[in-house]
Amino acid sequence: MQYLIKLAVLLALLATALPVRVSAQSDVDELYQQWIDYRNGEISIAFEQTPVPFALHAFHARTGFQIVVPASAEPQTVSLRLNRQALEPAVRSLISTIGYRNFAMMYDENGRPHRAVVLGVQPMPVIEPEQNIERPLPITLEERQQLKKNLDRWNELKPEERGRIEERLKALPTSDDREILVREYGRQLLGIAK
Repeated sequence: MQYLIKLAVLLALLATALPVRVSAQSDVDELYQQWIDYRNGEISIAFEQTPVPFALHAFHARTGFQIVVPASAEPQTVSLRLNRQALEPAVRSLISTIGYRNFAMMYDENGRPHRAVVLGVQPMPVIEPEQNIERPLPITLEERQQLKKNLDRWNELKPEERGRIEERLKALPTSDDREILVREYGRQLLGIAK
């Protein structure tokens, strides 16, 4: 008889715990709803002095899209408002608002973006308008081919060689060649086969 009473108490406890677990995801969705609304492939963001780790976690929880940024020693916040924007431009806006400009976008087997990996650990410096800005040199065909070869044999390179490649990728001006090389760099870092 005592066995049946203990079993009944245990089943009662389990029965009350199950609805909490089932509703936990909806509670998380409701929690992040005030900062991120994602539906029908469009995203709206309302961050105001939001800590970066919280913003990235909320973004991942609501969209399933992961943004990997280097650890920062100093606490950062992000302020960004977007209204019904496609996911990829929203990711670009969020990353640049955090202070980074170099990242690789990863796509799943269906061609949908699912992860962005920020390259380098140094945020963009704030440049005052009156400062002289030294423009990086564009990439030549020979240099592009050499960078591609080095990226293909990434695992064989010494750390200083990898560092030189990373620095050059960070310094490249925006171009299609840069995007291709940065994507390949991201694949090598994450160990993703082509």
